[in-house]
Amino acid sequence: MKDHYSSVPNYRTVLTMLILISASYLDVFSQEIADQRIMHDYQSALKDYESYEQNHRKDMQVKNVRLSYLEWGNLDNKDKVLIWLHGSLSNAYEFYPYADSIVKSGYRVISIDQYNAGKTPLPNFDASFDDLSIDIKCLMDSLGIEKAVIGGFSRGAFLATHIYKTMPQYVSALILEDGGSVAFATSYLKLDEESLKRKLKDVNLPAEVVDKYSGYFSHKFDAYKSLYDADINTNQFEILSYLKPQNNQWITYRGQFEYYHMQDSLHMAEVIFHKPNVSKYAKSIVEVKPTDIFKDLATPVLIMDANAEQDPIPVRIENRELAMKHPQFIKLVVFEDVAHNIHYTYPSRFLHEVISFLDHQVKD
Repeated sequence: MKDHYSSVPNYRTVLTMLILISASYLDVFSQEIADQRIMHDYQSALKDYESYEQNHRKDMQVKNVRLSYLEWGNLDNKDKVLIWLHGSLSNAYEFYPYADSIVKSGYRVISIDQYNAGKTPLPNFDASFDDLSIDIKCLMDSLGIEKAVIGGFSRGAFLATHIYKTMPQYVSALILEDGGSVAFATSYLKLDEESLKRKLKDVNLPAEVVDKYSGYFSHKFDAYKSLYDADINTNQFEILSYLKPQNNQWITYRGQFEYYHMQDSLHMAEVIFHKPNVSKYAKSIVEVKPTDIFKDLATPVLIMDANAEQDPIPVRIENRELAMKHPQFIKLVVFEDVAHNIHYTYPSRFLHEVISFLDHQVKD
């Protein structure tokens, strides 16, 4: 005869069920807490962003666009000025964590939104580095700045080098963060065919990444949340500078990959090999030839080179050779275990190197 108790779950089964139910409720509760935190941060970010914009946002009509930028420091300071040029997929807020410290070193800081970034629109024609350099010159002229330290990260560093080439009289020194010191295509063109194919494939983004950064969001909060980093203990108000309304929805980086012609391996190859269908702005980065530009260098340059096993732009040897040719002008600092973005990975050391360079190598 079957014992009726055999159909009753034993205590281990009941305990397991209770643990699973509790875990499920904890997951839901934890997610609710996380969402509440993000919403709280979003609300405070809106206020902080508006305040920051009011205090630091400027714009000016120059030759080709209404150029937008952030500014810190004494506006009467026209002698010690640092102009920062951000990297791809970034904007003027790239430099905001460091600006106040550099102001304390006696500098006025201007961080520019490049074309199609932040609050600077696209020109109504196929613009190039030449056009943006002219616009930056117009800005400097309008502000009464005869010379400035021009610094930049990645694509912005190549633009800085291009400015030095086209109007060296406006440049008192250069700060180049992982770009601008060696021709962009160098690390690609020294590879054999198979290695080049593998390297180009690294440009291809997973579908989930494309969806995240190139998609549409129904609400501004959803766009903010998509870029929010729960590991950072601030409201990350700078995220709001990346959000734009489009077609009654919100976007973050949508269209940026296409603007730089780097949305996949095929388009990257077209940039590197100077295909005629590439826009002037996208191809500008490969047209900068630092070896020729720095041949007769007579201006202080800080080169910050990222070095890692998976370095996407391995040019350490070339940077060392360039520094050895101009030891009186070039300071080369290598940052280990970082693939590209030095200022994000090593913010304190990055700031230290910049201030040290400004204090000791840039003469009043």
